[in-house]
Amino acid sequence: MKKIKILLAIRSLNFGGAERQWVLLAQELAKRSEVDLRLCTLYSGGRLEYEITGIPHICLHKKGRKDIGFLLRYRKVIKDFRPDCIYAFMPEMNIFSLFCGAFLGAKVVFGFRSSAINLNNLSLASKLYFYTQKLLSRFADAILCNSYDALSFYQKKGYYMKKALVVYNGIDTTRFHPREITRFKKELGIQEDAFVFGIVARMDKVKDYPLFARTAKEMIEYSRTQQGVEVTFISLGKCEERILKDCLKILGDTQRNVLFLGAKNDVEAYYPLFDCILSTSYTESFSNSIAEGMACGCVPIVSDVGESKVIADFGQNAYAFLFPPKDDKSALECLKSLYTLQHSDKLESLKAQSRAQIVEKFSVDSMVCTTLKILTSLAQSVSIEILKVELHNNNETKSPKD
Repeated sequence: MKKIKILLAIRSLNFGGAERQWVLLAQELAKRSEVDLRLCTLYSGGRLEYEITGIPHICLHKKGRKDIGFLLRYRKVIKDFRPDCIYAFMPEMNIFSLFCGAFLGAKVVFGFRSSAINLNNLSLASKLYFYTQKLLSRFADAILCNSYDALSFYQKKGYYMKKALVVYNGIDTTRFHPREITRFKKELGIQEDAFVFGIVARMDKVKDYPLFARTAKEMIEYSRTQQGVEVTFISLGKCEERILKDCLKILGDTQRNVLFLGAKNDVEAYYPLFDCILSTSYTESFSNSIAEGMACGCVPIVSDVGESKVIADFGQNAYAFLFPPKDDKSALECLKSLYTLQHSDKLESLKAQSRAQIVEKFSVDSMVCTTLKILTSLAQSVSIEILKVELHNNNETKSPKD
């Protein structure tokens, strides 16, 4: 059987959601006997680079904006390897892959991993990539988005999305799983029976940390009036000084119940501390943090943006899990409805169901198999329309019938 030759390309392997998904896809494709895989990055030295050790990897060593020689090096990589498909992640590598792979016989697939981008906040270079990618979108053989929200966003921005397909992110449930956390709680100064709400997100405007702080303050004060178990909030993610200062001001004397722990490489060790994984974003594509938290047994409460509802909804009716973005009152009511369950048997059942949702619907295997099916079909010149029908039928078959 002839192997399919796949070239996976990305800008760098610095820590980020898109980069982690790219590494996960690379690791799994490398295990497939039917795949001949090569990896390509513009820059070396990213924090995730050690995770692709043993997989053939070529770094183009781009030397800043003035270096255009990397394009010749990239074209040589493609010419020497002769991939059936080039699957790139993010604007730069989408553009460079199409440009350098032109007339070399490879199908070029763009990877879109974001949505609701505020173009006014982009640098001049990022705007240039955005609009160049828009111009070239009709020449890609396919576009893979990680959410329908992303697909809709680019479509509204005038991109050519008739060849776009959605492949949800996959969550490594062998890495993200429930753990014993009694000792860890003690080390962090959290009461053993405390009810813990956690958020995992960088301090960025769109993550709405002020809403998180206001809701945390109200929830902590509410728990004191109820004489229930103590409430603790934990934030994991890169801190931004101005936003953190605003949050601490909002929290006032309740801030002793809120831990801002910053970014963590071993985030999988922290998720199991949470009874609830909370997302307060007012824009989102596919939130890895919600899915990762659920895989660790956290019960979700999320703003209704992007694919958050799809991830978090496992048919639960014991509490309210969804609130409109920027709506403090509704967010607080969701937290209160879950808190009333405290450490009941019902809460433990919800935690088990939460993990099962991720294992069954957002597995790594599902993401890899769907991606590989698309790339293989493109290499065999199967039309996008036929692919869309096949993927739809597969999803229908997997969905539970009531």
